[in-house]
Amino acid sequence: MASASAGIQSIERAFSVLLAIATEPAGITDVARRVSLPVSTVARLLSTLEHLNAVIRQDDGVSYRIGPMVSSLAAGNDTTLIGRARPFLAELVERVGETAGLSVIDGDEVLYLDHVSAETVIQIQDWTGKRVPLHVVSSGLVLLAHETPQRIAATVAKGLDPFTEHTMTTKSQLSKRLASIREAGFAWTLEEFQIGLNSIAAPVFNSAGHVVAAIHCHGPSYRFPTASNRDQIAAAVVAAARRLSATKIN
Repeated sequence: MASASAGIQSIERAFSVLLAIATEPAGITDVARRVSLPVSTVARLLSTLEHLNAVIRQDDGVSYRIGPMVSSLAAGNDTTLIGRARPFLAELVERVGETAGLSVIDGDEVLYLDHVSAETVIQIQDWTGKRVPLHVVSSGLVLLAHETPQRIAATVAKGLDPFTEHTMTTKSQLSKRLASIREAGFAWTLEEFQIGLNSIAAPVFNSAGHVVAAIHCHGPSYRFPTASNRDQIAAAVVAAARRLSATKIN
């Protein structure tokens, strides 16, 4: 009976911590003050919730906010794009051994919706909620490749800023790249957004045949990809995107 009571208390405390950061991100000390619990208890709860993807850390590495797992549950895990994609992202991580994610186009940028981390020594930053220019990341290129010529031209007209020495910066480069992506069904970017980071993405189609999202996988350039696994990685990412498309997204 005592054990059951302790379990209920832990659940209640975990919910109080989630509620405390639901409206405004906060660090451990601030959360402890909001919920009137010891700092050590809050630190332990946040560590567990972070492991479950219920909370994630802000860029400062100190403050916590609601994570993708809770967001997808709140939105309806069985029907939302995030909820439908999560199992395929998890399977992709298992197959490839690197971080996977889901993104959509938002204006002239990629918006990262979800992130599933790989259990590796070197961790990749969680980009959930971040926005990045379309031309510098694999998911952005995949999404842009399936936009109208007018939309592509408008993106080019606003400029293709270089992020690294490998970034495409001309209209001719981008036009050839997008045509190649449409033909191949996926896109690689090799240190074009950030030195030391490579990624690959494939398009997700809705029931009407329109591209509505991209599934991507990324990792450190020294190990991702290798000469021996590049084709297998591409096949795994494309398969994950096709399986999500088959769920008949509206």
